[in-house]
Order: sequence, then structure tokens, then C-alpha cells
Amino acid sequence: MSKATFTVVVIRDGREKDYYDFWGHDVQKNESGEQLHSALVGFTEDVEAKNKQEAISKVRKMHPGLTVDEEATTRLG
Repeated sequence: MSKATFTVVVIRDGREKDYYDFWGHDVQKNESGEQLHSALVGFTEDVEAKNKQEAISKVRKMHPGLTVDEEATTRLG
């Protein structure tokens, strides 16, 4: 079975609420008044994998303890 490239979205440590507010509710500033932007709340990792679950598993091993947004993970191409 050939592998595909997946973009896996990782939420930065301690930014879970900011991440979901920013992406899910279009909130531009958090409760502290800090301006939110995509790089502040999360980042992506592109990985080669047989399927989405394998890609997510690889990224979880790369970034133990961080939350992966499984719904936002996509296959490229």
C-alpha cells in the first residue's frame, strides 16, 4: 500500500481554549486581551502515512503531551 502525505494539526501546549475559540468561534482576542492568530494557537506537521490514523499516531509520538485536532487533519493531493 502506498503512502500519502497528511497535514496534521497540533494545538500548542496550554492553548486549547484559545485554539477552539479562534478556529471554532472566530474569536480574535482571548480573555487576557492577547491577539490570537493561527501560529500562536497551533501548528501543522506534514507526514507520510498509509492513512489518517497512522499520520495522527506519528505526530503524537513526535509531540507527546500535545493535543492533535483530528478533525482538522487532512490528506494532501
